[in-house]
Amino acid sequence: MSTKENTTKFNKDNNNFNERTTNNLNQQQDAINKTLDNTLHNVKRTTDEATREIPRYTQRIAEYQEKTIQTVRDIASDYIEAQKQVMASFQSQVDNNSGSVWNLYNPQRIAENHAVAVNNFTSYLLNTANLVNNALASNIRVYNTALEQTRDNLKAYTKTNTNFIQTVSGNSQNRDGNTSNYNNNIK
Repeated sequence: MSTKENTTKFNKDNNNFNERTTNNLNQQQDAINKTLDNTLHNVKRTTDEATREIPRYTQRIAEYQEKTIQTVRDIASDYIEAQKQVMASFQSQVDNNSGSVWNLYNPQRIAENHAVAVNNFTSYLLNTANLVNNALASNIRVYNTALEQTRDNLKAYTKTNTNFIQTVSGNSQNRDGNTSNYNNNIK
């Protein structure tokens, strides 16, 4: 066999190898792209579902807030009704025992003191509910800020990582190119 035949055979084998390698790399890249596209599709679907759930969550929070306010209203109302009954009973005792020890107690004054206590208690409960709601809103803002920072950090990390890979790949290609030039010079 002549040197020319060997070189031709080597070039054909080398071309076939290069084609197979290129095909394998293309198939791998296609598989990677398909996997990543599927992942992106799944993320989009999941986030779209979560977005559709927002009105339901908002409704639940509003219902809890309304229920809290209604419960505070019921507590105050029940307490006031009980105090009315106590005052009516107390008033009947004062009317039945005019001129006795009961004159030392003024039912009007007692009712006013109870009214102030009920108002203060109701305000306390509503302020506590507002405090809880504000804490919830604040924690949601902090959580959203943390997510935004995570997104920004991930973008920076990805860019740095991509730049590094491109640099390494570029250096590798330069080395391969230099090696082939070296091999060509030896022939």
